[in-house]
Amino acid sequence: MKTLNSCQALSLALGLLLGSAAAHGAAVPNGNEYSLSIVEAKTPAAIKEVLAEGVGKQHFFRYLEVLEIKKADNEGAPVIGIKAREPSSDMIVKFLVQKSISLAVLQRAPATAAGDGVAVTGVIESVDPEKRSMVLNPVIVRYKDRTAPKVGKEMLSEVDSSSVIYSFTAGKKPVNLTKRDEDLIVNEKQMLKELGNDAWADYLLREIAKRDKAERTKRDQLDIYKRK
Repeated sequence: MKTLNSCQALSLALGLLLGSAAAHGAAVPNGNEYSLSIVEAKTPAAIKEVLAEGVGKQHFFRYLEVLEIKKADNEGAPVIGIKAREPSSDMIVKFLVQKSISLAVLQRAPATAAGDGVAVTGVIESVDPEKRSMVLNPVIVRYKDRTAPKVGKEMLSEVDSSSVIYSFTAGKKPVNLTKRDEDLIVNEKQMLKELGNDAWADYLLREIAKRDKAERTKRDQLDIYKRK
């Protein structure tokens, strides 16, 4: 029986966890697998072929471990520079976060710091195979993530606070709650008994609207064009 080394084992885990996206028609390639293919290319011809396949194209990366994170200012607009490590290949991945919605994800309490994990979608701008590094530009931070695959089944709501965890359709208006708002349903049974279906749905929608407004305000404060 063939024994897998640590990189191969991690690659297999990444493939199992992320491969389901491709099975459902997702168009964005797996950045973790692409990173591993770069370091596994041993000849100049193989490296050239791998780079031609990925540079200039958008990829989705999970489990990026933040090594360095720096806040800066770009002509009055806040930006965050990140240097991260891709776990299966040990490649260094660098990118500059500029979009307000991505900045908001990083700054959501507790703010992202060195040692934390992030999931991003980004265009591979350049790759240095010898230094095992790449630059993504532009990039979108999808959510805070683990720094390695979870053993066993992983629920999307465990890492992505925007995923739906609760739906209520018994009232006049349907309601979907994300991971962010799970505290609203702690006393669901009691409040349903007291309020009834319609009032319960209205309560949830009001609270969600308040939180959405607060998040938009925070994002707008990070957007130079909306601050002018």
